[in-house]
Amino acid sequence: MVNYCVCAGCKNSTQTGHRVHGFPMKDKATLRQWVQFVRVRRANFSMTSVTTNAKICSAHFREEDYDPGHIRMVSLGLKRLSQVQLIPTAVPSVHTHLSACPAPRPRSTNVNIGAARRKRELATMLTDASTQETADSVGAATIDDPLPSSSTCDTGTQCYLKPPGMSHAVQVNLKPKMVSVGTQTTFRMKTSTPLTSPEQTDEEEDPSVIISDSSWVPEDQMSDEDEEELCEEEPSQTCHPHQNGIDKFIVCKAELMALFAICPACCEKCDSRIVQQGGRFIKIEQVCTSCGYQRFWQNQPILHRNMPACNLLLSGAIHFTGCLASQTLRMMTLFGLQCISVSTYFRHQRHYTIPVIIQAWQNDQAKNLSDLRAMDGGLVVAGDCRSDSPGHSAKYGSYSLIEERVNKVVDVQLVQSSEVPNSSWCELEGLKRSISLLRRQDLHLSTLITDRHRQVAKWVREELCPEGTRHYFDVWHVGKSLGKALNTASKDRQCDQLQLWRPAIVNHLYWTAASTPDGNPAVMEAKWRSLVNHIQDIHDHDTPAFSSCAHPPLEGDQRDKEWLEPGSMGAIKLESIVTKTSFMKDVRQLSPQYQTFSLEAFHSLILHFAPKHTGFSYLGMYSRLLLAALHYNFNANRETARRSDGAEKFCVRYPRFRKGAYVVRPIKEKASYGYATSLIEALQQSYTQSPKALQETGPII
Repeated sequence: MVNYCVCAGCKNSTQTGHRVHGFPMKDKATLRQWVQFVRVRRANFSMTSVTTNAKICSAHFREEDYDPGHIRMVSLGLKRLSQVQLIPTAVPSVHTHLSACPAPRPRSTNVNIGAARRKRELATMLTDASTQETADSVGAATIDDPLPSSSTCDTGTQCYLKPPGMSHAVQVNLKPKMVSVGTQTTFRMKTSTPLTSPEQTDEEEDPSVIISDSSWVPEDQMSDEDEEELCEEEPSQTCHPHQNGIDKFIVCKAELMALFAICPACCEKCDSRIVQQGGRFIKIEQVCTSCGYQRFWQNQPILHRNMPACNLLLSGAIHFTGCLASQTLRMMTLFGLQCISVSTYFRHQRHYTIPVIIQAWQNDQAKNLSDLRAMDGGLVVAGDCRSDSPGHSAKYGSYSLIEERVNKVVDVQLVQSSEVPNSSWCELEGLKRSISLLRRQDLHLSTLITDRHRQVAKWVREELCPEGTRHYFDVWHVGKSLGKALNTASKDRQCDQLQLWRPAIVNHLYWTAASTPDGNPAVMEAKWRSLVNHIQDIHDHDTPAFSSCAHPPLEGDQRDKEWLEPGSMGAIKLESIVTKTSFMKDVRQLSPQYQTFSLEAFHSLILHFAPKHTGFSYLGMYSRLLLAALHYNFNANRETARRSDGAEKFCVRYPRFRKGAYVVRPIKEKASYGYATSLIEALQQSYTQSPKALQETGPII
C-alpha cells in the first residue's frame, strides 16, 4: 500500500522511497498541532480528515524531531534509517515545495564501506589543508601546535592528525553523516552514549596521562572507603531530580562491554575496560587505537560529587519498604548482581535514610495534630504498648496512641528497658512521654482507652482524671481474661457445662458495654450481675438499674443449652468468677463506644517492618516504627472494594481466636505506598542539596 504525504504541494510517498509518519492519534494536543500545520496551506483539512492512511513525510520535520538514540544506532550500523522514529512531542514545522523534497540517495548498508568513504573524505580534506597557509580555508580544520604521536580525540567530534609533509597537526571534524531519505538532512552525531558524557579535566585531555586499570572482581562488594570517596578524575554528571522514577534494567557484563567494542567515530574495533566499580556503580573507558577516540562512560549519575545515585537509592528502597538488609543483599549476591555491602547500607541508614524518615513523620504528625486541634470535644485516643520480643525480657517497648475518630496514629514512643526498672515499666513510661507531647501541643485528652495495666490505671487515675479525662478499659482485653478463667473452671467434671456457655457469657460482656452508650458504671454493673440469674433461668432481678432481662421469652429453637441448676457446682463457680471484686471494678470501666482493635491492627503491621525474631538498634527500631505509622496513616481509611456492579466485596475468614468458627469481613481496597515514593524522592533531593545538612537533621540520641 502506498502512503502519500497529505501536505499541499508535496508528492512524496513510500513509493518514492520517502519516510512517512502517521498522525499521533493518542495525544490530542499534539494531534491538533499536526492538523494546524497542514491547514496552513490546505484550508479544508480538519480533524475529521485524519485517518489511519493520513501521513506526513519526513521533509516537514527537523533533525531534532527524531529520536537521537535511533540516530546513533544508525551511525553504528545497528539500525536502518527507515527505522528512525520521531520523538513523542515532534510536530511538523518545515513548509517546503516539491523541489525541496528530492528522492533519497541510495545508502550503503555496509558499515565498513561507510567508514572507508569517511576516511577518503578525511584524506581529501587533509590534502587541501596542506596547500593553504591557515586552517581556516578547510572549513572546520584548524592548525595547532604539534601534538605527541599518541594524540587522542576528545569527547566531541574533532581529532588531531598529522598529514604527511606538514609540520603541524590538523584538527579535523569527524562527523558521521546520515542522509535523510526525505530531506537530505545531515544529522550531527554525538560520539557519546545516551548518557551525557562528563567534561574532562586537564589530566584527561593530556594524552600522555595513562589511567591505571583497577582490578575488577565480581565477588567483591563495595567497601565503605570505595563508596565514600569516588575517584574524581573528571566532573561527575548531574542527576535527574527524580532518578528513582527512571526504569532500571539488569545487564550482564559481557553484553554491556559489547556496546563499547566498536568506535562510534571510525567504526573500527576499540579497547574498553572497567576503570572503577563500587556497589552498583561502574565506570568504563573506551579507547580507539585507530583514530585515537577516547571517552568515559558511567552507568549512573553522581549525587553531590561523590555518591552514586543508585547506591543511595538502593539503601533507601530497602529501608523504606521494611525489608531486612542482610537478606535482601544476600539475595542479590546469590543472583550475581553487584550491590553495596551491609556495612555501607547501615552507614546510609544512620546518616541519610533515618533523618528522612524522622522528618517525614514530624511533618505528618504536625498535620494530624493541627487537624485534631480544630476538632471539638477533646481527643479520644487508644493507647497500648508492644514489646519487641516475646516473653518478659524485652529490650524495647513501643507505646502508640491512635485517635479513634480519625483512625490515625498521633504518636509513637520507643522506650528501652534500661531506661526503666524493668521491661514491664516501659508501658507507663511510654504513656507519660506521649501525654507530655499532647500537653506541649495544647491538646486536651477527653477519653483514653487502654488495657487493664495496673500501673497505667493508677497513674491515669491520679494524674489525668482530675483534669477531666475519662479512662476506659478495652472490652476485648477484659473478655480475653474472662474466657481463660471460664476455660480453666470448665475442666472440672462438675462444671463442664460452663464450656457450652462460654461464648454466650463473653458476648454478654460485649453487650453490657455496647448497650450503655453513656458508660454509666452502675448500669453496666447491674447488667453484668444479671448474668448469674439469667443462666439459671431467672430473668427478674432485684437491682433498680436493671430489673429484668431485655430479651423476649426464649422458646423452641432459641434454646440450645441447658440452664444451670440453682445451687449446682457450675452455678457457684460461675458466680465466683463473674462477681469477683476486681473484675467488677473492671466491668464498671468498660469502653462503651471505642475499642483498641485499630491499635492491635497497627501492632500487627509493625511485624512487617520490625519482626520480633530480629534485633535492631535503637535508631533502627525507632525508624521502622515510624515507617509503620506512616504506612498506617496513609492507608487507614481505605474504602471497601466494590465489584463491577457496585456491590461491596466481603470475604470469609477463620481467625485463630474463634477456634474454627468463621467471620465475615469486608475486603478493603489495595494498600498504597505513595509515602515510600515520597521518602525516596526526599532522600535524593536532600542529599543533592547538602549531605551534611541531612545528617544534622537526624535525632540526637
